[in-house]
Amino acid sequence: MFFKLFKSEPTPRPSAARKKNARRPASHAQEKKQRLEKIPVDQLRIGMYVRELDKPWEESSFMFQGLDIQSQQDIIAVQRECQFVWVDYTEYSLTGSKSSRSAPTGLPGTMTGQSSLLVEDEYDDAKEVHSLAQATVKRMFEELRLGGQIDAGKVKTAVNNTVDSILRNPDASIWLTRLKAKDQHTAQHSLNVTALSIVMGRGMGLSAKELEDLGVCAMLHDVGKTSLPDELINKPGPLTEEEWELMKKHPKFGRDILVSTQSVYSGAADVAYSHHERPDGKGYPRGLTDESIPLYAKVVAIAEAYDTITSTQVYRDARSPSEALHILYKERGKQFDEELVIKFIDSVGIFPPGSIVELTNGEVGIVLSNTSDKLKPRVIILLDNNKDPAQQRVVDLSQMQPDQNNMPYQIKTTLRDGAYGIVVEDFQRAGLRIG
Repeated sequence: MFFKLFKSEPTPRPSAARKKNARRPASHAQEKKQRLEKIPVDQLRIGMYVRELDKPWEESSFMFQGLDIQSQQDIIAVQRECQFVWVDYTEYSLTGSKSSRSAPTGLPGTMTGQSSLLVEDEYDDAKEVHSLAQATVKRMFEELRLGGQIDAGKVKTAVNNTVDSILRNPDASIWLTRLKAKDQHTAQHSLNVTALSIVMGRGMGLSAKELEDLGVCAMLHDVGKTSLPDELINKPGPLTEEEWELMKKHPKFGRDILVSTQSVYSGAADVAYSHHERPDGKGYPRGLTDESIPLYAKVVAIAEAYDTITSTQVYRDARSPSEALHILYKERGKQFDEELVIKFIDSVGIFPPGSIVELTNGEVGIVLSNTSDKLKPRVIILLDNNKDPAQQRVVDLSQMQPDQNNMPYQIKTTLRDGAYGIVVEDFQRAGLRIG
């Protein structure tokens, strides 16, 4: 089935931390049951109530003593000012709020429940998380090149925030992987692979903790490239045989770096060492076969290949998301694990968010988000059937909305970036404004 299908800057929202909405005092009986627990700020979750900071409230930027964690921005605001806080788990329980961290449930290999937010509602938060994670990864690569070490705490925080966002709506993060920074390819690539791996892990039914571990592996999978010369990494032309042999050493360099790094998930070193191994035994550096390759390394390998194919390379232009999925599907069982390729396609969608599509009536748009019907996503219409600019609007193909000819909207084909003058990255950088 898949083979046939593949033939063919917004203003930040104000943080709730600055809003004038203090929590009501708990009753006397509730106060007696109060249970405070000191936790690192990277363990904060939506729905928690922060009773105390690691400094006086008057020295913080928060307006009230006591803070409901109601959004990802609240978590980020606390993380910017504190190292740890005291959470009132009695209040957490009394609110009836459940952290989105508990969202992944069900049997392994099965898709988890529907997203709790529309992509439009999550996009701004996801973009802030993305920007902070991007800064963390870029700084990490720069420091490693200068002989520094990995700050495991910052990596974990960046990954945890990404996991939280993806659990609320994975499509927002898939959208953001369409941004391709030209001046920091390795860092941007690692960030995109992180998001794509977590999205895939969510589709596999991994627990929140497993998603965090997988995200850390993905974010650090290419750290070995910091041990290679800049001129090799950034060479504008094809590599010589000697240069390619040096490039193939980066998995071992990455393993060595991670083995000597404290407080990093131990499996990250194995993934760095194995993410270029292939089920058919034709990978490197050890030529492992399918059963010897760690699961997370298989996941990262698929996410990495997808991001590479959809990115511009010195020897070719970027290919469309659907073309990338076609290539992955074609190579299933050889370069990539067969079952995991199917799971990846199911997780990102037949028409991943950010795909340029032409509809059967001639209109052209960009896929906004998936629906329960993978063949019928929500699409932002940009051009009319004459390929002239149209009033932007969202069409939900799963609702069988009729076009001007009273025919249901359907996707005819996918297009490469730049088709009819539509550049997804330009649309992205302008912000997800619809209308």
